Amino acid sequence: MATPLYSSNDKNIPANTPIESDSQVLYNKDGNSSDGGGGNMNNDYVTHPELKLSEEETQRKLDNLDSKITQVDNKLDYKFNELDKKIDSKFDLLNTKIDSLTKLVWWIIGLLTTGVVLPAIAYFVKTIFLK
Repeated sequence: MATPLYSSNDKNIPANTPIESDSQVLYNKDGNSSDGGGGNMNNDYVTHPELKLSEEETQRKLDNLDSKITQVDNKLDYKFNELDKKIDSKFDLLNTKIDSLTKLVWWIIGLLTTGVVLPAIAYFVKTIFLK
């Protein structure tokens, strides 16, 4: 196997200089060796291990966020269900009161009708037929 060489991108080391330290040697898709991004590599690029680590950390944060969203969703569902039950009970109570008031009104109308209309009919019958 050939000795890995520094890339020509590194301005401090002449091109095709063999790597003499125990540093990690990486090979790109063309088979050219690289010292893992040292030298003048700026912060615009990341290595594959850095990218993988960042992806794993991002996924972990997304999983935590998803579980928190699920917890909040469950709490909101519970609160809305409780509110729905309270509203339903209030409407049931209101319907019961309306029904009882409706019955009372019909009784009052019935009594007034009996108390006013029957004497009026009796008066008319008496005046028309008994004259």
